[in-house]
Amino acid sequence: MKTPLSLSGFALLLCLAGSCATASAQAYLTAAPYLQDFDSLGTAGTTAPIGWQVYSMAGGHDTFAPVDSSTPGAAPNMAAGALTSRTPLIAGAAGTQRSNQGYNFATTAASTDRSLGSSPTGIAAEILELSLVNGSGLALAAINLSYDIRRFTEAGNTNGYNASPYYGKEENPGYNVFYSLDNSVWTRVAALTPSLAGSSGVIVPDTVGVTNVGATLVELGASWNAGSTLRLRWLDDNAQSSSPDQLLGLDNVQVAIPEPSTYAAVFGAAALGLAGIHRLRRRAP
Repeated sequence: MKTPLSLSGFALLLCLAGSCATASAQAYLTAAPYLQDFDSLGTAGTTAPIGWQVYSMAGGHDTFAPVDSSTPGAAPNMAAGALTSRTPLIAGAAGTQRSNQGYNFATTAASTDRSLGSSPTGIAAEILELSLVNGSGLALAAINLSYDIRRFTEAGNTNGYNASPYYGKEENPGYNVFYSLDNSVWTRVAALTPSLAGSSGVIVPDTVGVTNVGATLVELGASWNAGSTLRLRWLDDNAQSSSPDQLLGLDNVQVAIPEPSTYAAVFGAAALGLAGIHRLRRRAP
């Protein structure tokens, strides 16, 4: 009995046939998942891995805030302020620091314990961006995305806002995730919007620990064509009440091709075309 070829196997054959992009100074998604644990930074690395960039967004800690805050703001978005590229990273152990440069953070001095960290201050938000080239040889309609949010500190109230329901807390905890296929129109991934508490979803409490975000299907709304770039952004809002903000780190990022989505991307257009031809033939006299 023959074993059916899996979709990931089919994508791999396309790569072997030369449809995949060749390796260069870019990050690629191929038939195999893209993985990044930031341990390549070591304990002293100040340059983000290939494909990664840190930005600060102009504004202040009132730019983004829920409607029930004592000082309401907008929902996190990519159009609220100008972006400034931030380099180099600051390497070290997580403590009480605050800077918009981006961090090579860890809880220990081990080189196998790194993350890409953020601690926004005096701005609207800090943004961690991954630019990923589609090297699969396929047009993709969706991705599976997973990552960890490392919480290095607890939030505290140092800025006032005593009447706010988010007194001493992060009103927009963790990272809000966005994607763009053209680096112009950005879409927020609602399924990955964090909450301070709850029984499901992305829960990011004001405590020290790790939030594991399991593989989540992200439908892109349009075709991510082979050879083109998908950009993913993790936005860390500058909190109103706490200063410094709860120190966060992004870790164990994985982007993968979902099997059903790959199947639809490869065969969907052809199937629709055949169905249309079949209907025309049935209508013919």
